[in-house]
Amino acid sequence: MSMSDSDKLNRRNFIVTTAAATSALAAGTSIAAADQADPLDPGFDQQDPLKHYWTRPLGEIVHVDYSQDAKELERPESQERHRIYSYLLMKLILRFWNGNKNGPIGSYPQRARQIDPSAPNRYRGDLNERDDRSHISWDRYLGHNIACVAVDGLGHIIDFDFNHNAFFRSSAEHAEARLVRRLFSLTDIFDDWKTGPHVEAKPHAALLSEVTLYTSLESCAQCSGVMSLAGVKQIVYMQNDFTAYKIGNIMYNLANRTPVKDKDGNVTGSFAGAPVPIPASKVGIAEFDRLNQGNLGFIKTMNDGNEPFFRSASFTDRDPSITSFLCTDDAYDIFKTGAANLDSLQLQFGSYRFPIQDPVPDDPAKRALTNDECLAEARKFFEYVDIEGYRGSPHKL
Repeated sequence: MSMSDSDKLNRRNFIVTTAAATSALAAGTSIAAADQADPLDPGFDQQDPLKHYWTRPLGEIVHVDYSQDAKELERPESQERHRIYSYLLMKLILRFWNGNKNGPIGSYPQRARQIDPSAPNRYRGDLNERDDRSHISWDRYLGHNIACVAVDGLGHIIDFDFNHNAFFRSSAEHAEARLVRRLFSLTDIFDDWKTGPHVEAKPHAALLSEVTLYTSLESCAQCSGVMSLAGVKQIVYMQNDFTAYKIGNIMYNLANRTPVKDKDGNVTGSFAGAPVPIPASKVGIAEFDRLNQGNLGFIKTMNDGNEPFFRSASFTDRDPSITSFLCTDDAYDIFKTGAANLDSLQLQFGSYRFPIQDPVPDDPAKRALTNDECLAEARKFFEYVDIEGYRGSPHKL
């Protein structure tokens, strides 16, 4: 499958248009009211999804019909497959957990179990660092406890990355955006994983059309846009971000679909112009609801004003930010539970392959992994990351 220049323009136009529509909604204006005040200009009225939804209620624009681009979610075998990578992601976050958002010195009332036992007024940073000469436990906070894992269409794990906002002093170093940039730097490296089908006379890095990303937090506008431009197939997220205003759902529904053509130029189907947003609850991750409820409880505590997130002699932090919640003991415990599932998981559908291949290819490079093989690879990948990955894993060369 190839992406023409017009398709690329459609992606960019769609992102710009989505931002405009979302701005109207954020200002308290309904889509219908926006239509009355601002009719679609020439050119935009030729974009079928945008034209279809322009006067419809917001709830309809946010709703995702999974039967179109993620019908496999109806199968318990596929849900089990997604759970494997979700638990791997949670174990990676636990491995590199660091809650020192405002530094190691002071008081974090919600982090009582992260206090350094040798220094009562000091909090441990890297809680689960290895104890050897090659690894150093840092107090320094490099970024939020948010990470992302990429998996190709056959089930091979490509790589992972973390949010590194603090390290780069930037609000844009989000896990998904960082990982997409990493994937494009890896697409010409020979390895087992495949980012998308090879297309003659087209760079292999043209699309990530077979790649699924697993992220710990619902994607923001920046990351949703980056993933759309990259052609990422779908995004499975472990927790809602209540401040992201369902932008991933909106982008998915407003994106122009890209036609799929055979060698004779006949249209045989289409694929979405933005990744399918999949909450982890759709694949049976119990921690999804626990994280959302925990975050709501944290927000209430901050807004009640009785107990801050952090206090020092010169500064008190009562911001109900989700990134602060993701430093707390409550959040840590939820990720710990999810992480443990990777080691204890007993598969019901170990021989299941996705995509279903009949017959199964003789070439291992073209063969989809079984769920048993996916679980074995996930456990092996964690072992590699635990020793060599640090907080952002350079891929083996």
